Amino acid sequence: MRTKGFRIWFFLNAILATHHCIAATRHYYIAAEDAVWDYAPSRRDLIHGAHLPMPWGQQTQWPKTRFIEYTDSTFSVQKPQPEWLGILGPIIRAEVGDTIVVEFLNRSVRVHDIHPHGLRYDKSSEGAHYVAAGPGSVVLSGARYTYTWLADDGSGPGLADPSSIVWWYHPHTDEPSETNAGLMGPIIVTARGKAKPDGSPKDVDQEFVASFMIFDELMAKFESQPHGMNRTFKRDPNDDSGRFYAINGYVFGNLPGLAVKAGSRVRWYLMGMGGEQDIHTPHWHGKTVLFQNRHADVIELLPASTATVDMVADNPGTWLFHCQVTDHMEAGMMATYTIYPLAPNSCPVEFAAGDFWDNPKELSVTVRNTSKKTIQHLVLTPGAFLSRMDLRTSLTPWMSNTPIGPGQEQSLKANNFYQSSGILGWALSPYQIVYTDGSKWNPQQSGECFHVFWRDREHPSLEALPPFQMEVSSD
Repeated sequence: MRTKGFRIWFFLNAILATHHCIAATRHYYIAAEDAVWDYAPSRRDLIHGAHLPMPWGQQTQWPKTRFIEYTDSTFSVQKPQPEWLGILGPIIRAEVGDTIVVEFLNRSVRVHDIHPHGLRYDKSSEGAHYVAAGPGSVVLSGARYTYTWLADDGSGPGLADPSSIVWWYHPHTDEPSETNAGLMGPIIVTARGKAKPDGSPKDVDQEFVASFMIFDELMAKFESQPHGMNRTFKRDPNDDSGRFYAINGYVFGNLPGLAVKAGSRVRWYLMGMGGEQDIHTPHWHGKTVLFQNRHADVIELLPASTATVDMVADNPGTWLFHCQVTDHMEAGMMATYTIYPLAPNSCPVEFAAGDFWDNPKELSVTVRNTSKKTIQHLVLTPGAFLSRMDLRTSLTPWMSNTPIGPGQEQSLKANNFYQSSGILGWALSPYQIVYTDGSKWNPQQSGECFHVFWRDREHPSLEALPPFQMEVSSD
């Protein structure tokens, strides 16, 4: 009887294990769309708090073509993407054994396709235009095509890899000009049995994808054929006009969203693309990473290559993340990432409401005392967002000398000395609180207990504030 019971137990567990490992079919709805991209929305070098140097300051907005993900086959509702993805297309995910189905709609004025690295496919889903090409190699403007790819054992992590790795996808009708236009994105494959339901790895708290590439915006002006064939021009390697040394399509610290909570396990997927000048060396300040069973803080990338590294984010602060190649660094291939400390158990005040747009000359905010003691004196640190990463200190005083009892609210008002038309949001955080018993509260780090009032109420919330730049100018 014991043997029979064991067999039944074993059989049931085998069924459950098999059910857990059943391969999934993951559907994606991706369009190629012509758009305008801005390499530096702030129009500033946010690494050094200065104006953009020439020649990059002449023009930062350029026509591009991008991969955009939608929620279903109607291609009517865009699927939200992490802001740090920048110009990259959506992340395509799979666990080893899964099938990926991509319904592709070409809304661009030019022909395109999608070619995956690392996955298994037949000729009809290769997505590459050449003599022996299959039917998915050319998708005309306005047309659709469905690609089917398999994440087999060869698509997943190897023996020296972590639980997930990254591959490229991009067009292949004229790959050099298409990737230069912005058509490229990541495929992340997680090892069998190590993925969450959405395909992401179980042993990671947060993931970032970072693409290093020099975009050449003058390339298209010299193309003599619709698909960029028969190019006859030569670019002066010393002339950087029209070249943007970008991380995810941003230069000089304009890449947003690289923020992670202290203590988190972070996986960085590094990707290189471009031409012979695109030899990149991503480097982190403040932390090392684990790469192929060794510690490093610089990783080598060649065009179309990838690397996956792990970091334990245990050194709070805002740190540089950049290409270590000297001329690439000088040309703006730089960003910052922030490891923000765990929030205190309770903040002494909350920001209940704010009025920053109805009367731009007089600003007001309502604060609530969430502590158990009466506040005698309150001082707030204000900042104004001129762009997502351009946070300026403000001279607008925010303080109260009227007592605020526990659980009570008080409205604070301040005059606005600056033009508010260019301000996207106001950030406020307590700088000092003095209680009636003489005790004080001061933040342990800059921006602790901050709140941002955005002009656009749908603006996504922030995990951490970017570094403060110089003061908002009066003009």
